Amino acid sequence: MTAENRPENIKIGQIELALPIFFPSVSSVKTNLKPAEYAGVLSSVSALNRQFLVSAFDLSHASADEKIVLRQSLAKSLEAGNVVLLDSGNYESFWKSAKDKWQQARFHEVLQTFPFSIAFSFDEQNPPAKAEDHIGLIIERWQQDQAAAGSKPIIPIIHENPNILPSLCARVAESTGVNMIAVPERRLGEGIFNRANTVKEIRQALSATGRYIALHLLGTGNPISLAIYTLSGADSFDGLEWCQTVVDHDTALLFHSTQFDFFRGQTDWGDKNLSFVARTLTHNLEFYTDWMKRLSQAAHENKGIDFCRANFPRKIFTMSATALGWEQQT
Repeated sequence: MTAENRPENIKIGQIELALPIFFPSVSSVKTNLKPAEYAGVLSSVSALNRQFLVSAFDLSHASADEKIVLRQSLAKSLEAGNVVLLDSGNYESFWKSAKDKWQQARFHEVLQTFPFSIAFSFDEQNPPAKAEDHIGLIIERWQQDQAAAGSKPIIPIIHENPNILPSLCARVAESTGVNMIAVPERRLGEGIFNRANTVKEIRQALSATGRYIALHLLGTGNPISLAIYTLSGADSFDGLEWCQTVVDHDTALLFHSTQFDFFRGQTDWGDKNLSFVARTLTHNLEFYTDWMKRLSQAAHENKGIDFCRANFPRKIFTMSATALGWEQQT
């Protein structure tokens, strides 16, 4: 496949990640529970899921009591050997109209006062027009964030239009020496097929550096998208779909979370003595863990197309195979 020579694992600092990997996201934006509640669920089900993403903005803006709970949940997760990925919080600051108040210095306070494993850099969502200025800004921010984080690794995030992203990702990776680069999915193009082709181009540019640099896509949690982007060359993902929707284990399609009743018999969680929300979340986590395990095995055995054929709805697979040239690879 186009994810040339993808290793089974990659080391980010002292943390080893299996590839491909999905991080369920925790956020205060467009979700039903508070971040402390989601973090509590995730820290208590390590057998189902061993990694998740949390927002620095949400940690900083939590109440005093919530901060205690969050620190306990994050510490519990790390003690269990789980990976806590810290996001810059700029997504939340945008949706909460707090961009002017959420500055890099406050992000650094979170880096220095909350437990985590790996963090994304404090990204600039409206980058300079000139590529050289943009690269310089990314590297400067990354260096500042890395200094604040100490031994914890920082992963650069790059915002740019699809035409420039491939070369920019490669240049930033070469300049910083990082083993992973992150790009928001929405920056890849307008539709999933255009986005998949951009991922292929980024993978080709990263491969040209002579070493394997993992590609993380921010905001990607749809199971079908996870598979398509994995086959195209992406390695790591985070998304809110696990807590915004309910997944049908049989079709990998997402439905409104209130429709969990239709699918509750697909796992043992449906009959547990838990709240409706908790049963929905664990139902979803069980799916994502199994989906990524099977997708990973297929990708490493060069059977990714077979995985998609077996698990996508027929029409979606046919359209994907035609648009992405899978027919020529089988």
